[in-house]
Amino acid sequence: MSTNQTPVVFTGKAGEYFGIWIVNLLLSIVTLGIYSAWAKVRRKKYFYNNMLIDGVGFDYHAKPINILKGRIIAFALFVLYTVLSKFSPIFAGILMIAFFLAIPWIVVRGMTFNARNSSHRGLRFDFDGKYSQAIRIFIGYPFLILITLGLALPFVAQRSHKFVLDHHKFGLSHFQMTALVKDFYMIYLKLLGVILAIGLVISMAVGNLAGGLAHKHASLHQTSYTQATSTLTANGGFIKVANATEINAIDEAASSVDTAPPAKPESPLEKMLGPMTAKLGPVIYVIILGVVLLYAAAIFSVSAYMQSRIHNLIWNNTTLEQVRFFSTQRMRDLIGLYLSNAIALIFTIGLATPWAQIRMARYRAEHLAISGETDWDKFVGEKKEATRAIGEEIADMFDVDISFG
Repeated sequence: MSTNQTPVVFTGKAGEYFGIWIVNLLLSIVTLGIYSAWAKVRRKKYFYNNMLIDGVGFDYHAKPINILKGRIIAFALFVLYTVLSKFSPIFAGILMIAFFLAIPWIVVRGMTFNARNSSHRGLRFDFDGKYSQAIRIFIGYPFLILITLGLALPFVAQRSHKFVLDHHKFGLSHFQMTALVKDFYMIYLKLLGVILAIGLVISMAVGNLAGGLAHKHASLHQTSYTQATSTLTANGGFIKVANATEINAIDEAASSVDTAPPAKPESPLEKMLGPMTAKLGPVIYVIILGVVLLYAAAIFSVSAYMQSRIHNLIWNNTTLEQVRFFSTQRMRDLIGLYLSNAIALIFTIGLATPWAQIRMARYRAEHLAISGETDWDKFVGEKKEATRAIGEEIADMFDVDISFG
């Protein structure tokens, strides 16, 4: 097998995609969601067309009306469940159980629709997973996770990814994933170590903050106590702390000093954290912002670790006949992307969404490559005639999209 690698290239631009995104958004709002089916096709076609291998992009062929049919069905079921839940909880529960049992069918149908409406160099993809297999993967295995208290999660993850990849086809050729269960267990064990390390850092940081706040609060209380003592002395009082009654009197005097003039109504933040919030002033807001950012960084770190490691494991152990895949995503890169994208989305009130999506697509492409026999004309030519005869049958048999992506 050739060791030369062919990179995957993404040529989409944020400025171009923003025009598509904003039109999709506005028309979907104006049409109460009806245009969202056309929006999905426009969005997927843009990303597919700009994802290139050897200078040739992918294509997406779904018809918006077929996607709309699937969404109408989903909306009708949602309305039915909402109505039944108000008038007949029993029937609502039955409908919920039926939906749970239908998950394997929904997953298989959604993946089949998207695969058969995707192509490269004129050759369609396909998905031939069976409902019986999907029932085991998406209903049986989740119970295994519950029974083992989560210990079976890596096993279930490996089986799920293998089911999805091994049943995808390009023409007549199946993808094949060879990653083992033990490889998934290694990733999850390392993830546990990452979570423990992050938890330790957060607990230490929060502990230090709590200690600092307690010290600050004690200092403020001591200052108020001293002020109260001085006030009583100046008024001719004789301070002699001899018993609990006198101590309580001084505390009440200190409290009267702290609360004069009449206090302003408490803010929501003061109600949650106590009156010391007002005394700390803007410092408390900086501390809260720091804690929020710390937790966001922790969540992003776990997500980046899982995406990079699982993505690399899957694609580095996947083949398509003579073609191999190579993925080189890194956790630190993804953390930077997640944080910068989140900040941009917050400060632009969501208007940076196209920019964030383009950045993620470009990163995934830049860290994915293929090697092996890349004479695509020969590869496609051997299979196109064999698949052409079933194209019309597929179109007639499968014309509704149940997926939500």
